[in-house]
Formats: sequence, C-alpha cells, structure tokens
Amino acid sequence: MGAMEQFSAGECQSRCRNLMRWLVRQGLDGAVIRTPVARLYYTGFNASNGILLLDAREGPVFLTDFRYLVAAKRQLSWLKCGDCGRGAAAKSVLARVTRRWYRGGYEGAVSVATHTSQQEVMGHIREWRDIGAAIAAQRAVKSSAELAAMRRAIRANDQLFREVFRGVRLGQSELEIAALVREASYRLGDGEAFPAIVCAGANGAECHHTPDETRLFPGMPLLIDAGLKLGGYCSDLTRTVFYGEATSRFREVLELVKRANRYAINNLRPGMSGAEVDGLARNIIDQAGFGEAFGHSLGHALGLEVHELPAFAASCETVIRPGMVLTVEPGVYLPGEFGIRVEDVVLVTESGCEVLSALSN
Repeated sequence: MGAMEQFSAGECQSRCRNLMRWLVRQGLDGAVIRTPVARLYYTGFNASNGILLLDAREGPVFLTDFRYLVAAKRQLSWLKCGDCGRGAAAKSVLARVTRRWYRGGYEGAVSVATHTSQQEVMGHIREWRDIGAAIAAQRAVKSSAELAAMRRAIRANDQLFREVFRGVRLGQSELEIAALVREASYRLGDGEAFPAIVCAGANGAECHHTPDETRLFPGMPLLIDAGLKLGGYCSDLTRTVFYGEATSRFREVLELVKRANRYAINNLRPGMSGAEVDGLARNIIDQAGFGEAFGHSLGHALGLEVHELPAFAASCETVIRPGMVLTVEPGVYLPGEFGIRVEDVVLVTESGCEVLSALSN
C-alpha cells in the first residue's frame, strides 16, 4: 500500500459516493463542503482555498482559485475542477453549478458570515440543512487505508516518546523538553499534531498546562502529552514518569490511573455508548476516592484532526462501532502535588479493541 493510499482517487471517490447516497436518502440535492479538513477528506487535495460542490446525482465539482487550479487539475484527474473566480464571477459560478438544487446541505462548522453569504449567492436553494454530524459520522469509521496511515503515525509517535525520554536531562526546562518533542516530530513525521503539553512537578495538576521555564529536578514527576502528524493523520500519547525515588502517594495514584486505563480497554465493546465507556474508567477512579480529581472525559476520536467525534464522554450517546479510533486517557490531578495521565490509542474491533500505541506505561 502506498504511503498516500489514504488519499488515493479510489479512496476519495468512495467517500464522495457514500455521502452522495446519504444526501439522496435525506432528500437533499447537494452539499457545499468548505472546511479545509472536510475538503481534504473528500478530495485528497490540501490547499488553503477551495469549495467542493457535491451534487447528489451528478457527482462532485471542485472549485479553487488560480493559485491552485493547475495543481488541482493535475492531481485530481478523477474530479471535475474549475476556477471559482473572484467577486461577482465567483458568485456566478456557484449559482450556476448549483442551479438545479432546491434543498442543500452545508457544514455547520463554517462561520455565520460564510453561510449567510452562500445563502445569498445560492438564493434558489429553498432549504438548507446542517450535515456536519453526517460528515463526522462518516469520518469516524476509518477505512483500511486510513488505519494503515494511522498505524504509521502512531508507531512514529511511540518512537518520538522513546527518543524524547532518552534525551531528557535533569535541569532542563519544560520549554526545552517541548523543543525536543517538536524537533523529533519533524524528524519522524510531518510536525506536531498539537503543541506538546510538558508538565514538570506540580504543573502536571494543570491537565492542559502550557510549557514554561519550570525545570525538572530529582524528586519530580514529568508528564508529556504529545502527538505528531504523518501522512495527514494524527497521533496522540501521554506518559507520566518520576525522576528519582517516587513517593508512595505518586505510586498509588499512578497504579490507579493505569488500572482505570486497562479496565476501560479490556471491557469496552462495540455497541456501547461513549458515555458507557467513559463510565468504565470513571467508576474505578471514583471508587478509589479520586473522582473529583478526574475532571475531563476519558477520550476522543482521532484522525485527520487530533480531536474528532465521537468521544468517550458522559455526554456522548453515540454508539461505538468497529473501525473507530479513539484515545483512552484517564487522569488524576492534585493541585500543589502532581497530575498523572496515561493515554493510549485504541481501534474498536468486532469484539473489543486493539491497542495501537505500543509504548509501555
């Protein structure tokens, strides 16, 4: 399988066909795809400008400006590409391509100003429907090509953590350790999926702490939450270690968080809701008396973005299905002492899940 099979013509055509079939079932004539991630998902073309007009019966048309048009026509031989023009010309093109639409779909993630503008330009469309949830649901179940890409990204991230932990030196600041992560992310992948969270000592109690000049010394824990991108797909991992002889309280809480992580992984099953999976780990931590110290959800889906839907969260009633990739990251955060989070990435299977991150914890 080629390194970019996740964006091959066949893969993207299949994604477009799946959405077109859904549009027909919903009685929609077409959909306007504008957000960069969704454009990339359906076309495989990465650019700062472009609109995918997905006609439910006639197929997709990709419009972009002069900066990208030549490249789009070269890379997207399977897809009709055109110049979206500027100003009045752009409005005319959009109106012409969608002239047979009466009911249209749009992404709720676009700005109010953008959607208001497209409503005015395509005034012949009598009804608009937010199809963001349908796109998120389609993206949530990964294809074999996507899973291959994600496995590569996660393996590279495992190696990143091995190299960073080998490179950490006592006396380094959180910012210096974050720089190690950033350098490794470009050497092993295509850069960071998100700015690394590096927490020395009591800073770990701030679960999304921004690295600062705090230095790592003996007798301090170190929490690193980092991920790289590779081939368009994100990875994510958190490990918490102690430098020196760990206190009994740290060891107790670390073992609790690991136990919650393992219990959720060993007991999640397709057909459960995201809330039910969240409860697997949360109950373990609650019963140990640390429930109030676990304030975030258990995990989130992962893919082209580091935070996707669904989630392992108390508010998520989405049914977990095979092919979904999510994080399992219970944590306990004790202000003034330390914070511990143990995060792995899992693939939901027909009977449970497969742990994709291989770094020991």
